Amino acid sequence: MILVYLIYIAFTFAEDKLQFGLSSGLLKNDKFYIYYPALDNSDIDQINIYTLKDGPISQINNSEVNVTSAPAGYMPQFLNFTQDIQNGVSNNIWLIEGYKPESVTDSKLDESKWMAQFLNEKQLNFGSSFIKTPNYTYFPKGGFTQNIVNVNNSPVMYIVGGYTFSNELNTTALSSRVFKYNFNINSWSDLSEGSKSILPPIAIHRTVQVNSTLFILNGYSPNVTDTNYPQIYSLNDSIKDNSINKMYKFDLLTEKWSVVNLKTNLDSATYGDGIIRGASYDYYNGNIISYGALYNLNSNETDPYFGTLDLATMEWHQNQIKTDSGLDNSLKLYFHQTLIIRDQLILFQSFTNQNYASGPFIINLKDLKFQSSLYYTGSVDSSQGFSMYTTIIIILSSVVGIILIISFIIFYYRYRKNKFRRSNNKQIKAIWSTPVNGKYKYLSGGEAFDESQTGEIFSLENTEDLDFSKARSSFMQEDLNSLTLVRHEFDQKTTSNNNTKIDSSDK
Repeated sequence: MILVYLIYIAFTFAEDKLQFGLSSGLLKNDKFYIYYPALDNSDIDQINIYTLKDGPISQINNSEVNVTSAPAGYMPQFLNFTQDIQNGVSNNIWLIEGYKPESVTDSKLDESKWMAQFLNEKQLNFGSSFIKTPNYTYFPKGGFTQNIVNVNNSPVMYIVGGYTFSNELNTTALSSRVFKYNFNINSWSDLSEGSKSILPPIAIHRTVQVNSTLFILNGYSPNVTDTNYPQIYSLNDSIKDNSINKMYKFDLLTEKWSVVNLKTNLDSATYGDGIIRGASYDYYNGNIISYGALYNLNSNETDPYFGTLDLATMEWHQNQIKTDSGLDNSLKLYFHQTLIIRDQLILFQSFTNQNYASGPFIINLKDLKFQSSLYYTGSVDSSQGFSMYTTIIIILSSVVGIILIISFIIFYYRYRKNKFRRSNNKQIKAIWSTPVNGKYKYLSGGEAFDESQTGEIFSLENTEDLDFSKARSSFMQEDLNSLTLVRHEFDQKTTSNNNTKIDSSDK
C-alpha cells in the first residue's frame, strides 16, 4: 500500500501542492509510528510501525496496521509528550484530529474524532480525550504543527499555521493563526494577534525547538511580494514553496514573533533563493540540519540537498553526502519523517525518486555517509558503523597481517634452529704438540709450524676443506691470547712431568 501511495504522490503532488500534506510520526518504546492516509474512499488508512534495533536496515521489521474506523480524508497527528501529563495518561499513544486539504469542507471540528488512542498496536479508539476540544472559527483542520514544550515548569502545546475552511472566502484557506493549550489548567488561548503581519499564512511546514525558541521553516505560503500578510489566504490563489533564505522565530518565554533572514550560500543563477520542497529539519550539535530536494532553475528538476544551518551566523552550508560505497548521493526525499539517534539521521520515506527503495535510510552524521546498519542501543559505537565493503577490506587486511606475522615467526624460528644445528654438526679436530729439537711444533691437520710463529697459532677449527695457509691470518686477537695461555699451561705441565720423571730416576 505504501508503494502505491508514494507512486501516486509522484504523479499528483507536482500539480496540486497540498494534495496529501505531511504524514505524522512518533517514536515510542523503540518503535517509530507513521500514519498514512487512504488514497481515496476505496482505500484504507494505515499505521506503519518500524521496530528499531541494532543491525542491518534490511532486518528492521516494518508492520502495517489497517485503520478501518477512520473518517474520510482523515490525517491526524501523533502527540509527542516529553514528560508525564495527568498521571501517566500521556504514556499512551495519542493522536489529534486532522484531514487532507480536499476533505476540509467546513471549519467545525468533529468532537467525537478530536482525539484518538492507538490501542495495542491494533486499532484506533475514538471518543476518549484528555485535551479539551478547541472552539475557534479558524482553528486548523490540517497542515499545522504542534509542539508540546515545557515553559516555566508548565507543559503547554503550541499549534502554528495550517489550513482551515473560510466561510467568508467559501474555500479552504491557509492560516497564520497561533493557539496555545495549557495542560495544567486545561485551557486554550488564541495568540494570533502576535503573529499578524509577521508570520505569513503557512501550512505543511516544519518547526524545530532550540532551547526556548521555536523556528518555523519551509512549507507553503502566499505567492505575493507584499509582506503585509492577511491571516487567512485562499488556496484558490497563488501559493509557493518557501525558500531556505528565511525562517520565523517564536520566543517561548515572551511569545513574540520575528523574521530571521538566512544566507543560503547557493549559486543564485542555479538555485535562486533556495526553493525546497518537503524538507526535514532537526536540531543537532547546536545547529539545524536539513535534508530535502532543492529546485534547480536550469534543469527544472530538483537536486538532493543536505545542509547545516549555523545558528551563530545564520547561514547555510551544504554538505556532500556519499553512499556507503563512496558514490555521490542521488537520493531525493520529500515530506519524510526523521529521527536523530546516536549521531545518525534516520529518514523514513514519504516520497522519493527511488520508487522501489522503501527505506528507512540512515546517514552517519560524523562522516556524512549513508550506512547500511542502524546502531540504536549504543552497545556498538555508531562511529564504527563501516559499510559492508569497508568491513570486508578490514577483515581481509587483518587476516593477511596475522598470516604474515605468523609466517615471520615460523621463518625466524626455523632459521635459528637450523643455525644452531649447523653449528653443532661441525667436525672438531684436536691439535697435538710434540717437542722436536727442544722446540715445540704445533701440528694441525698434519701440517707443522715453528714455535716462532706464535702470532699464527691455530685454535680448534673445523678442518673440512680448510686452507691452513689462509686461515692462520684470520684469527682474532682474543683467540690468539687464549691459545697462548693454553700453550703456556701446557708447557708448564710438560716441564713438571719431566721433572717428576727425573726425580724418580734419581731415586
